Amino acid sequence: MTNTDFKKYTVLLGCVFLTGFFGNFALLAQQTVMLKDLSAFKPNKGTWQMASEVSGDPDQANFLKATQGEAILVNLPTKKNTGQDLVSIEEFGDIDLELEVMVASQSNSGVYLMGQYEIQILDSWTKKTPKPGDMGGVYERWDESKPDGQKGYEGYAPRQNVARAPGIWQQLRVSFQAPRFNAQGEKIENAKFLSIRLNGVLIHENLEMNGPTRGSLMPNDIAKGPLRIQGDHGAVAFRNIKITRFDTQAPTLTDLKYMTYKGFFNQEPDFSKLEVATVGIITNIQDPIPTPTGQNLTRYMGNLNIPENGEYVIQMLVSSGMGQLKIDGKKVIEMKEEFQRANVTLPKGTVPVEILVSKTKDWSDTGLELYVSGPGLREIALSKSVTRQMWSTDPILVDQQDVPMLRSFMDLPDGKRITHALSVSSTQQVHYSYDLSKGNLMQVWRGSFLDATPMWNDRGNGASVPLGAVVFIGNPDKNIQGIEFQSNNQNFDSQGYQTKNGGVEFSYDLQGISFKDFIISRADGKGLDRTLSPTGGTANKQYAIAEGAEIKLIKDGLYWVADKGFYIQVDPKSANKPVVQSSGGKQQLLVSINSQIQYAILF
Repeated sequence: MTNTDFKKYTVLLGCVFLTGFFGNFALLAQQTVMLKDLSAFKPNKGTWQMASEVSGDPDQANFLKATQGEAILVNLPTKKNTGQDLVSIEEFGDIDLELEVMVASQSNSGVYLMGQYEIQILDSWTKKTPKPGDMGGVYERWDESKPDGQKGYEGYAPRQNVARAPGIWQQLRVSFQAPRFNAQGEKIENAKFLSIRLNGVLIHENLEMNGPTRGSLMPNDIAKGPLRIQGDHGAVAFRNIKITRFDTQAPTLTDLKYMTYKGFFNQEPDFSKLEVATVGIITNIQDPIPTPTGQNLTRYMGNLNIPENGEYVIQMLVSSGMGQLKIDGKKVIEMKEEFQRANVTLPKGTVPVEILVSKTKDWSDTGLELYVSGPGLREIALSKSVTRQMWSTDPILVDQQDVPMLRSFMDLPDGKRITHALSVSSTQQVHYSYDLSKGNLMQVWRGSFLDATPMWNDRGNGASVPLGAVVFIGNPDKNIQGIEFQSNNQNFDSQGYQTKNGGVEFSYDLQGISFKDFIISRADGKGLDRTLSPTGGTANKQYAIAEGAEIKLIKDGLYWVADKGFYIQVDPKSANKPVVQSSGGKQQLLVSINSQIQYAILF
């Protein structure tokens, strides 16, 4: 495997983060807890209840509609009972947290890790510049003794606002490390948010918490604490709450000694026949050791201390060479490529270990990287090279003021590639991509515009990547989302596009019908306005303005495409009202095309 195979970029707001050679492999023997219902939390006299379905109205403040049932925790406070927080019975330290949350319009909640460190849950729809108190922000700490205006401090705003509309499910994923304490109970390491992702976008990374945020259960840091959900500020719903614990002590390497040998080695030699160049004892496998010049082999021997039985993932990278790993006399990794990975079942206790590092290139220093993960254990480095040259590429980000529109390839999550995509930006930070080959509005997003690094770096692959949280609108297998026009590309004839009145108008002909498709970002920042003007043989033809697994009528003129996460809004007084119809296991929102079609996409 070459160095290029290990490159992986996470691009966000002008920074490129090299996420590591080993990625984030699926954990083995996950220690997970699902908080499925109210029985997982301490009893309270609040306004929480269980529901099977929940929906909201983006125009109605603090309102959620719930159907009694299971699977969803919903808080519906009233004037008489403003509600109480949910506090989990079980306590946690290091965890990964995943959940989905639905916020009512103008509502407010929060998720406290260990009951101490709050991630804000707030209706932050359309805000251009988020603050620590907005959706996904890490709430500020508080000191009542400070002067007014300075009591709040050390809050962290999300890098960009990727919050969705109220009444739409949003995904939150958090990796959290609890504070560390010594045997005397003194804090020796702060708590840390390793990462926070909102709707798939990295909004925080490696945030160190000097202490609890405002409203914490305890005034000082603690070793373990409950998951706490704020329930006294407004209507909110949660589902699919999943906690993965990481409370296993990390394996360690001890009693290490080394021997080095001069020469080229591409397999394990007979050491009894070799002359030792240098020998010694080290306390850490990363400690520098004297090695022969040129090609050489280093042999480490010691003990691997394993805290728990289980199946572990071991990953080994020897830059500019090859490596081999033996545990308890058995080859776990053979001397082959630079990078290798193995699953191995290890018993609790101490076992002998042998590590071979062969430097096969004269011109480069050799670095050893050895990582392990397992049951209740995050991926940790037993050895992390200080000699390997980590490198990355400066991101090539598209400034929407300089390049408001960009033609490129666009890759979809299912692996399909749109080869004739036009991405269009707006000052409202609402952007979209349009498939010019099919007359199809494909995706929308809010936040920053585009990362063109894949397109323009080195030889490039022609693709750009949205920087915000993408909502997929269209179906890439259809021409223009219309049931009358499926899979008939040979009859589609694009007539180009032009900017017009602050938006873009796309023109195309299809089966004797001419379309003018005008799309413009809404001034209120809530989404897009779209006007379709068909002429020609439109009689008895319909057009699907939305398609999804489930389309719900929220109120007259407002439809929620629940599985995709957006609303369709039409004039409730329009004579051309949409009709929901099932087709091929999905639902479509159909309108007649014998007159102009106008609607908004809100997300």
